[in-house]
Amino acid sequence: MRTLAVLAVPGTWTHPGGVLVGRTVANAALLEALARHGSFERVVMVAGEDADLPPLQALFTAWKLPPGRVGAAHVFELPALLRAGAIDVLHHPSHVERLFDLVALRNRYATRATPVTGQTHSLSYPRLHQELARWPLIPPAATDAIFCSSTVGRRALEVCFDDVEAGLVARGLSTPIPRWNLPHVPLGVDVDALAPMPKADARAALSLPPGRVVLLTLARFTEYDKLDAFPLLQAFATLVHEKKLDVHLVLAGARQGTKTPEMLGLWSKVLKIDDRVTLKVDFADAEKRVLLSAADVFVSPVDNLQETFGQSVIEALAAGVPVVASDFDGYKDTVDDQVGRRVTTRLGVDWTQLSELGPLLYERPLHLVLGQSVEVDLKHLVASLEELVRDAPLREQLGRSARARAKERYDWKVVVGQLEATWKELAARPFVPTATPHPLRLDFARAFGHFPTAPRMDETRTLTRTSFSRTPGQPWVIYPELGTLLSDDDVRRALVFCDVPRTWKELVSQLQSTLGPREPWVAGFIATWLVKHGLLD
Repeated sequence: MRTLAVLAVPGTWTHPGGVLVGRTVANAALLEALARHGSFERVVMVAGEDADLPPLQALFTAWKLPPGRVGAAHVFELPALLRAGAIDVLHHPSHVERLFDLVALRNRYATRATPVTGQTHSLSYPRLHQELARWPLIPPAATDAIFCSSTVGRRALEVCFDDVEAGLVARGLSTPIPRWNLPHVPLGVDVDALAPMPKADARAALSLPPGRVVLLTLARFTEYDKLDAFPLLQAFATLVHEKKLDVHLVLAGARQGTKTPEMLGLWSKVLKIDDRVTLKVDFADAEKRVLLSAADVFVSPVDNLQETFGQSVIEALAAGVPVVASDFDGYKDTVDDQVGRRVTTRLGVDWTQLSELGPLLYERPLHLVLGQSVEVDLKHLVASLEELVRDAPLREQLGRSARARAKERYDWKVVVGQLEATWKELAARPFVPTATPHPLRLDFARAFGHFPTAPRMDETRTLTRTSFSRTPGQPWVIYPELGTLLSDDDVRRALVFCDVPRTWKELVSQLQSTLGPREPWVAGFIATWLVKHGLLD
């Protein structure tokens, strides 16, 4: 397999200097891992706007890969690339949104088996779930799959598809619909990059007391859609005041539009533990290894449904830090008694009405209510932390097992191998090109062709160069976003061709002969632009 094309949607990737969010960090790391460890000859990022390219270029530069290993293309180029068989796999780092549109485009233009794949992240947003209603109109081929980062996430997605199908049956609209393949492949981490540094050096760099057992949480500071850290502070206060343990808590993460860090600081004072709590807000990516190296125990009492996998947990495993995590979401896959402890969680609310109101509610308050509906057992949390704090040999044993597990299961080299094996198996399956148009496309000509005075150009219309176009040194303006469709060379060639009067049909035909890989409709676009900007009359 030679070329992997990945749809590059703004907000999908963490770039140098960007805010650290698990989903975007994992996506950027996956892209780098595919380019660095994968067997594809080339990884091409497909962008919808030229403005999307600079952040990607910043990633490419930071990775220092061999020239030509990664590159970029515009969505306008996809039909020709698919038609020419120049793409072996078409991947989207989401399980919805534009994934169905990629399937429709592949069906329309591909001439051979070209798997379309997606990737699960958060599954709990109603707007994303409702996009699954497109599935019956744009079903997948046998070659297509959605990679599920966790087994619980795969189960949730299966339920979502079941519900869509049940809704069709209830309305008498049911027909057999091909199901997506849902292989379980976890997200990954660069295990070598997170190799622990000397603990004393790490603690000195963070100005942490050298003698205490350090507990670390890495998570965005938001109770809306990550975790509620206030119960964690109460559990920590119990360790300090009742259990009399010499411990220190580090809360590190990106700020996400709230005053949560300040509130946590005030609550620490109320609980009289502020001298034992360190807040690291919006820390630099380079500090992550330092934070993990300074920790004795990693704590992640996540309670929010938006969490499907838990990137920070496998980062802790890679750093050789034992984990105490809630028995929740993807942590059920990554944490067990060999590498840490899982803390009991309970659901105490009937979510039926929330499910009805979900599409109308704003996502953040909805997820706050959902998260506050989940209890993370405080006594179990305290007991699990106390066990590890008091038993240094146990921490060391669990830490060794954690790092070994990260190397065995979650190192990007291992994960990339699983992804590529799946892609190869999918590509070997039967695929019949359909060449059918997108069933949910907005047909601009049919819907809006009556807007202009003349819906069709008179092909016999005579075009001549204007005096404006003949003025020596006269510039013209091509907007940057048109660069994929129109160039200065196109303009110059057209003007030379029209030194003598030409019909519209003759000009368009001439332009089509010089388009190269661009689609035939671009010729009409260029001709229209020349008249629109006063270069031809």
